[in-house]
Amino acid sequence: MPGWLRDTLRKPEGRAARHPHYLEIVVARTGHPARNFRINLDSLKKAGQALGVLFLAWFGGTFYVAYSHISNMEAIARADRQAEKIAMLESSNLKLAEEKQSMGQYVFNLRARVEELAVRVHGMVNRTQAEFPVEASKPQGGVAIPVSSADAAEMVRKEFSLFDENIDNLLPELETTLVREFSRPVGSPIAGGIDISSRYGLRSNPFGRGHEFHNGIDFVVDRGTPVLATGPGRVEAAGHDGPNGNRVAIDHGFGYRSVYAHLSKVHVKAGETVERGQVVGLSGNTGRSSGPHLHYTLYYRGQTVNPARYVKPDQT
Repeated sequence: MPGWLRDTLRKPEGRAARHPHYLEIVVARTGHPARNFRINLDSLKKAGQALGVLFLAWFGGTFYVAYSHISNMEAIARADRQAEKIAMLESSNLKLAEEKQSMGQYVFNLRARVEELAVRVHGMVNRTQAEFPVEASKPQGGVAIPVSSADAAEMVRKEFSLFDENIDNLLPELETTLVREFSRPVGSPIAGGIDISSRYGLRSNPFGRGHEFHNGIDFVVDRGTPVLATGPGRVEAAGHDGPNGNRVAIDHGFGYRSVYAHLSKVHVKAGETVERGQVVGLSGNTGRSSGPHLHYTLYYRGQTVNPARYVKPDQT
């Protein structure tokens, strides 16, 4: 306790203790007896001192509470800021996780697309080799430039990056290529064993002297043998056509057309859609023909081509 406060609250000693101080108030009114009021100044002083002590205690307590409240508010504010940082970190981690998952899915999809592309290209190559054995690989050459392992890795990375950028355009082009390959008229228009009486190119005139150009292949078959479409397409013409006799012409798209001539019967109509292997008619001996057979002609972009390149080799 401070010295001044201790001295103030100290009990009086000596004469002061034996003779307390009073404040006497006399109230006199005319016609009324006087009235005296005495106030013990020592007691009043002690009461004031006690009130002062209580005020100081209240003030100290209030200050402490206010300081504690402010401290708590700052702690709460710091906690809120920490919570915000934690929330931001959690959100960032969640976003990174989503991006990682998305990237993983992207890589998975890209791998699937590459595998699908590889399967399609591999199938197309195998089919081309099987269907067109005459078409040999073209010669290659050029100046050889050595490539190190590091350069090769960088080249592969760049090629893969370029492939990734263009794969969306490559797949539709591949789809078009596959459709074109599927539409190409391949195989034989006659099922089973085949006897060829006349091949594509120059031949002796079967009806007289001299030579003539034969624009297709003649298959020796009995009258009424089913004639098969060698590819899907739309029937361009069906009916009698002078020297060709009864014939069927099919447009396969992408510049390919096939013609089946000298038929005894026609089983399709112009404008009809046909599938590969569908019977379009029966072989016969109509038109300029020396006996029952099927004349088969192929066109590419308006020009005849040798059907032997499209008919399986074991059949020609």
